[in-house]
Amino acid sequence: MRKQQTKEKLVQELTEILSGDICLPDAVVHYIDSTLSPTSGQALAEALVDADNCEADTAVELIFFPDAATQEKLEPILSEAELTEAEVSEVVHTLSQKNLQARLCFPDQRGQAILPVTETAIRQMISRLRPSATISRQIAEAIDHFLPEAEDACRMRVKLRNARIGQTNNQIDFLCALVKGLARPSAPHPTRQPDDFWELLDLAIFLLEQTDPGTDIYEALMTYKQHLIKAVRAGEKNQQALASNTVEALIMKGMNVSAIDVAAAREKIDQIDRISIAVYGKTEFLSALAPAGGPMDLSVQDKDDMAAVLRLLS
Repeated sequence: MRKQQTKEKLVQELTEILSGDICLPDAVVHYIDSTLSPTSGQALAEALVDADNCEADTAVELIFFPDAATQEKLEPILSEAELTEAEVSEVVHTLSQKNLQARLCFPDQRGQAILPVTETAIRQMISRLRPSATISRQIAEAIDHFLPEAEDACRMRVKLRNARIGQTNNQIDFLCALVKGLARPSAPHPTRQPDDFWELLDLAIFLLEQTDPGTDIYEALMTYKQHLIKAVRAGEKNQQALASNTVEALIMKGMNVSAIDVAAAREKIDQIDRISIAVYGKTEFLSALAPAGGPMDLSVQDKDDMAAVLRLLS
């Protein structure tokens, strides 16, 4: 009974979203203008329902693509419902029977467009929400404990729902330790998480998506760090060469002049160290980043050591 009520609540929320005002983001407006070139809201509506217009399907998919705010709004319902694929199809069918119409709003003076919401559009939108994805019990408990603010908890759940990871045991242990090590403590007063928490979480999820589920994650972090160090060295070499040569001259000499953002790469190295310290209590200082005066062999085992190393590198 409770699950049925949750499904009904999801249908209600989606009905309100799909039959309400949909403000078109600039990127979507740019695509529509580039492909459909509507002069008014009415012209857009006609173009989007034109079966012979090959660009219409892509435009409709972009229009109903759920943004982060929509996902976070629906996340408490999705996490409670834990829908099966059959139940997702049931929700899609229920919504398609309502003959919904969305009001598309341009950011300029072209007015609104009334667009019928087809079953295909509904199915595409709901699939983007990944309603059948689940979050392991251990990670859910870590989120509830270390991210006491509901908005923060929803934001992390959405990131994990969207992540292409299998949540194997080592991934679960890693993510639980990451939240514990990086999130602000919940006592005595809950606080919102700083922006760098989300940047570190995004990087950690990205790395998990790039590695095999059973990979040693610490080794994967250090491997990626070594890759970034090589990129930094290549970027610095390019900068030195470009100080006295043109790109054309270097290419004529057979030098590979690649575009590398040295500052961004160094920031990623810092972030990897912070993740490693938070999860494993250690990181490795790789000698390729040692100052020019000579190699250094530093053992980094805690946050104080990490701060000292970062001062040397700054």
